[in-house]
Amino acid sequence: MHRFWSLFLDGIRATLLRRPRSNITLFGGDAFVAGLFFYLSISLLSDWLKTDTPRIFVGWGLSTLLADATLTLLAAWVLVRLSGREGITWGVAAIALAATAATSLLIHWPLQAVALSVFRNGNAWFSAGLIWLSRIWWLLILIGLARWLMPRQLPRAVLAAFLAFAISAMPWWWMTAAPLIMQGQPSAQQTEVPVAGDALVESGFDGDSAQADSAQDESDFDPEQLMFDQPHLLGSAIDALKPRTPGKTNLYVVAFAGDGSENVFRNEVEYADTLFSKRFDANGHVIVLENNPASVAVRPLATLTNLRIALGAIAEQMDPAEDILLVYLTSHGSHDHQLYVALDPLPLNQITPEDLSDALKTSPSMRWKVLVVNACYSGGFIDALRDDSTMVITAARSDRTSFGCGSESEITYFGNAFLADALNSTTSLPLAFTKARSQVAEWEARDKESEPSEPQFASSPSIEAKLEKWRTSLPESSPVPFAPAINPVSAANPED
Repeated sequence: MHRFWSLFLDGIRATLLRRPRSNITLFGGDAFVAGLFFYLSISLLSDWLKTDTPRIFVGWGLSTLLADATLTLLAAWVLVRLSGREGITWGVAAIALAATAATSLLIHWPLQAVALSVFRNGNAWFSAGLIWLSRIWWLLILIGLARWLMPRQLPRAVLAAFLAFAISAMPWWWMTAAPLIMQGQPSAQQTEVPVAGDALVESGFDGDSAQADSAQDESDFDPEQLMFDQPHLLGSAIDALKPRTPGKTNLYVVAFAGDGSENVFRNEVEYADTLFSKRFDANGHVIVLENNPASVAVRPLATLTNLRIALGAIAEQMDPAEDILLVYLTSHGSHDHQLYVALDPLPLNQITPEDLSDALKTSPSMRWKVLVVNACYSGGFIDALRDDSTMVITAARSDRTSFGCGSESEITYFGNAFLADALNSTTSLPLAFTKARSQVAEWEARDKESEPSEPQFASSPSIEAKLEKWRTSLPESSPVPFAPAINPVSAANPED
């Protein structure tokens, strides 16, 4: 037992990129079996700590563990074969297997915890770097083991490590792994889970007292992979922006859907993409930031960090003194004037009026802006955003809720009235607001709402003159009927 324990310690040493000390010529297949039990024990402990009650054992997880152990054995065989040291495969494989288990506890957990914290604080690039480091740590371990086996043959050792990595790690980029323990479904007697609408209210957000739909149950995703994908997704969206058309005022649009638990917000930003691309000559000048499980593979997340990066990228591409920026944000809103940003289980920051104001302070500075905040209590954003060259439109007063979200709605009242109705009958944004406010008031009176939302409008003669000159230069276009989002890939390129 003592000599097996020395192997486990060597696995930990290898994880920390230190040289093993055991005499591996003394070990046979029994050492690998001992390493397998060590791996099983650590995996059970890890999965147990990561899940809440009730816990259930997942038999398929054993297949994952055995497959990983087999790939590790093959990787060890490659290292031994290229080192020319026959007869030590079992010992090397046992150390590598112990290192696999130790890495999950000593490397992956800490790095991923820090990555989540960094991502929550707004640094997506550094977070992605930590995730990358977590993923390539196994390669560093293999390089260390290869150099231990081939101390005077560095090029050969590095080659052997890369081959071993290709065998043991790369298959998991395509294969599906299953845990040994996962959380089971609580019984009705064990817990009563509040609906998302209740949770929003308890957190200070008001969602028209509507229950959230099951958007987040329709599509599963890996939170770690999603964080890792953000720089690529956002970079692709920015790279897809077309050059501005010279000799005219160009419209650039950022559409932001904050709450991932309701499809209604996704529907609005996908429709805004289509509407402004087709009817307002903004094709190729729209970036959609969207929190929804159905679109995480193709749309960058609606986060404050991504919003800042998107606005900065647009500022660099547009003529900041001539072109117009339109930002359309839709989500729930709180009594203390925060825009709700959520995609469970990611710990995303909420957006305050000051956050949005700071995000708009790009370099170069964009002069002409139209900012639409469709949320409860969104009138509280006006004072932080208004200036002589900015138009601010909100779906409600600072002390009132707005209506139309929830599982029974495809689009909010204000989104329907402003986007789908008013902007399809006029290209004048001030007139569209007037029409939308009247339409919303009619719907709320029909529903006998005791406190109507009273959408708000803040403007200036200079921005209205700029918008009037711009809209008279728009090409003729037909109305764009509203339709709920089906496939975000097709919605991303409405002209294709």
